[in-house]
Amino acid sequence: MAEKLKIAIYSGNIPSTTFIENLIEVLSGDGFIIYLFGKKKKEMKYNANVKSFPTPVSEAELVYFVIKESLVLFFRSPQLFKKCMQEVLKKSRNIKKFFRNSGFILPILNHQPDIFHIQWAKTVEQNPELFNLLKCKFAVSLRGAHINYSPLTDRSLESAYKKYFPEIDAFHAVSEAIAAEAVKYGADKKRISVIHSSVKDELLIMNPEPHVKGNEIELISVGRHHWKKGYHYALDAMKILKDDGIKFKYTIVAQGEIPEELLFMLDDYKLENEVEIINGMSNEELIKLLQTKHLLLLPSVEEGIANVVLEAMAAGIPVLSTDCGGMKEAVNDRFNGYIVPVRSAKSIAEKINEFILEENEVKKDIIRNAKLTIRKEFTREKQKSGFRNFYDNVSAK
Repeated sequence: MAEKLKIAIYSGNIPSTTFIENLIEVLSGDGFIIYLFGKKKKEMKYNANVKSFPTPVSEAELVYFVIKESLVLFFRSPQLFKKCMQEVLKKSRNIKKFFRNSGFILPILNHQPDIFHIQWAKTVEQNPELFNLLKCKFAVSLRGAHINYSPLTDRSLESAYKKYFPEIDAFHAVSEAIAAEAVKYGADKKRISVIHSSVKDELLIMNPEPHVKGNEIELISVGRHHWKKGYHYALDAMKILKDDGIKFKYTIVAQGEIPEELLFMLDDYKLENEVEIINGMSNEELIKLLQTKHLLLLPSVEEGIANVVLEAMAAGIPVLSTDCGGMKEAVNDRFNGYIVPVRSAKSIAEKINEFILEENEVKKDIIRNAKLTIRKEFTREKQKSGFRNFYDNVSAK
């Protein structure tokens, strides 16, 4: 029997974001051994195929951890230990940085995965020593901001991509649009596999009522506070709706401190009674909240394919998205959702009004088509099959 492939899913944190945790769950149930490295944020229970090697956060624990891992590597391979220390000293400006950098790299060298799968492309700039120290295959996931706009505003990142992308064995892109962007930075098109994200199958059995109850539409947006999420365009659209006498409630669910710009707009547009901004929540709580709303609004300027849109489509909540990134790979206007141009508050407001006036039978067709789209393109089984082929091809190179 062939030995199971050991794949490091590296994002820097344990646990990671919802969609990366979903990926870990999918892969660990498909015959792979999954290695996790990074800072330990909280306790997690994984199945037996997931091996977690967290780096401590507290300084005292980190010092002990580095000493222990150093001894393990030294006795296993003195030459590799020497090379590791040279790389770490080269990039460490002080003793604190030395221990942090050592705490990151040592456990990876001690466990030697077959494939090191970098989840955030920026890691190639932040930790280039990996390419000198590891003898495994390298894979990089291409996601949203890290490809769409970060290298446009950060020249050092652009240079790092152009330097290291040609050396990467394989790329996983979340959308065709993202794949096309990565080629501009030296990624070999032949090495890119587009594998869409997936949503949990149980969402597909949910079926909230599609009609707008009463005279007030309830809208929701989800995502961190960042200019690329386009919330200011959404608030501009809400002002248009209010000026037109349309009754609505709009909820923004976002992690972090509310930007002053949004607070100013709420006050200036007198939207305090119509708009609520609440802090992030667990995925389970979010799904429950989504089911109480009539329409999910994604006003983003840039995305890969937003997971929250896929989850809403699966759960039976109509979606309105801007035509950003790879969103058209999931949403087709008036077939399984609604699409508007980016940076157009007027278009958002008009489309919301169109949705309100839509016949319930049309809304039901859109919801039905959205669920069919998820079943066809964004299932766990399809994602699992995609990554199985992806890793088999990488390991065979």
